[in-house]
Amino acid sequence: MGTTYGLGDRVRIVGTNTHLVFESLQAGNVAHDVSEPTWWLHVGSTNRWKMFDEAINSQSVNPNTIDLTFTTTDRIDTVALLNIAGLSVRIIMTDAIDGVVYDKTTSLISDSGITDWYSYFYEPIARKTDFVAFDLPPYYAATVRVILSDPGYNVAIGALLLGFKKVLGGTQYGAKAGIQDYSVKKRDDFGNYTILERAYNKNASFTFWVVAGNVDYLQNLLATYRATPILYIGTEDYRSTVIYGFYKDFSITIAYPTESLCNLELEGLT
Repeated sequence: MGTTYGLGDRVRIVGTNTHLVFESLQAGNVAHDVSEPTWWLHVGSTNRWKMFDEAINSQSVNPNTIDLTFTTTDRIDTVALLNIAGLSVRIIMTDAIDGVVYDKTTSLISDSGITDWYSYFYEPIARKTDFVAFDLPPYYAATVRVILSDPGYNVAIGALLLGFKKVLGGTQYGAKAGIQDYSVKKRDDFGNYTILERAYNKNASFTFWVVAGNVDYLQNLLATYRATPILYIGTEDYRSTVIYGFYKDFSITIAYPTESLCNLELEGLT
């Protein structure tokens, strides 16, 4: 005899590539598969898997620290943590022959918004919500350990990515970065607003220089990733230009004999 689930009960389905949470929509729920939409609602991923579920606003949360070790199967030189809450992040890369080849701890305290001594002393302490390490040595099949810490508090990660970066070109000034908000704001007949806060996603528009010999390569590369969420970085100087998502459109203008211009419109995941 199967288990009977009540209204609002939740179950976890965990397998090799499955880490999902479902909620019962009715009382007396017995012998109904989670694929039946009248009986089960897909809530999201398990807490442990939320940082890998291609959704940035859902976070894996744990007290004090999140400590993860990855055995890579290729070369990587970049680690990104998005929508995070923590005090510091430590990244350790270990090679099977050379041992520890990278070990760096970075504070997540942000100096953004500090423009003078008054703001230095009186503005609330802010923390970075996105962090990208670009400088890992590109060892093949190395072990990478990522530790996000904040003793005495919960730490959280919305997305954790490891990869090998590709430099597409030099971003021009005039780059745009913003968000698309999905909150609902309704105004009644008397002018009063009812606001329902919902998720948002980042978006951006970049124009960058491409050397003539890379035009065909760039077009083929972007076409390959047309339906794959990847991490785009407009410039290392501004975290607001870090977008994990898709491009909506791109075009290449063959402007000069030696250089061309590419315009890239990006839409981040929620």
